[in-house]
Amino acid sequence: MQFPFRRAPAPATMTMLSLPGKTPQGFAEDTSAAEGDGDLRELLHCRSRLVQTYSDKKGAAATRGDLLREYVRKLDAVAPRFDEAVARHQLCFAWRDAGTIRRRTHTALAAERAVALFALATEQARAAAEEDMREADGIRRACAALCDAAGLLRVAPEGGDHAASCQLRHMSGACMAAFEALMLAQALECYFELAVAGGKPAALCAKVAQQVSLDYDRAHRSMAGPEQHQIDKSWPANAQAKAAYFRSKACLRSARLLRENGDGAGGGVGEAIARLRQGLASLEGAKGALGRAAAPVRDAVKRLRKEMEADLAAAEQDNCRIYYARVPTAAALAELPGLSQQLVRPTAVEKILERGALDKAPPPAAAEEKTS
Repeated sequence: MQFPFRRAPAPATMTMLSLPGKTPQGFAEDTSAAEGDGDLRELLHCRSRLVQTYSDKKGAAATRGDLLREYVRKLDAVAPRFDEAVARHQLCFAWRDAGTIRRRTHTALAAERAVALFALATEQARAAAEEDMREADGIRRACAALCDAAGLLRVAPEGGDHAASCQLRHMSGACMAAFEALMLAQALECYFELAVAGGKPAALCAKVAQQVSLDYDRAHRSMAGPEQHQIDKSWPANAQAKAAYFRSKACLRSARLLRENGDGAGGGVGEAIARLRQGLASLEGAKGALGRAAAPVRDAVKRLRKEMEADLAAAEQDNCRIYYARVPTAAALAELPGLSQQLVRPTAVEKILERGALDKAPPPAAAEEKTS
């Protein structure tokens, strides 16, 4: 499936959030007997290579991703015999949360598979964050990696809530659903950048911007719940700030479209002024979140505010001197439309597991036809 947007290089985008890391740890117990067991030999050898790769600080993300995919495939292959073999050799699988030194152990297959999938999602999100977002190809690769991360997070909670069994942070079903929503919002943000860079119609860009705002709103609500105390407070703040930013972007593009399509007698200028005021009010309402958001997000909001204030001053001046159009209140404005179909979707986990290196990832599933 091909991207619908394929033209000029896109401008640099704002910060893309990655995911909290999970690091595999070696076994504390002697595994020589288990390595001689045909049911576990290949699995343990694969895990040993995985631990070694994470221990090497120069280890490439693509290498870690390939080994994690192979490890999940080994887990699936040994699944029917896993519990009996692990119990026979008294094995405890250990992982460590990023930024901590405490090992967390478990013996359950479902928990081990869930943590491995989460770790793979982290590598995909990290790959997206490290892409050169100044070029359209880099944005496409980032979008694909973010859809992969969303697909892995959607599947990881299967088999129950693993937060208690593996004792690691962010492993609850609610937490992974919140991260999935964030990954998809970031993927759609990539589509917006590509649409603008590709010279797509202003009406389409406004719809995509509005939909990005709605998706970030959903991600913010998912991450800001009382049960999400393990999520860093800056994450929902970033999502809330970006929701306000893209809502304002949609208002700005809508206002410009209204003025461009006017009848020459001031038709549309009143609503354009109201939309610009609405966008500025949205940025003002997110001022609290902006204080905790990343610096690139704050800088982007500052630039957007100046741009909107300049457009508003020009529109108001024209209206006072020439058109005398009535300016509707914010309450009288209809909600700006989003997209009628989903442009980004979580990648099927089967496709991710059979893939090679991260940089060979195909584009995510996208709409076959242009959104109208």
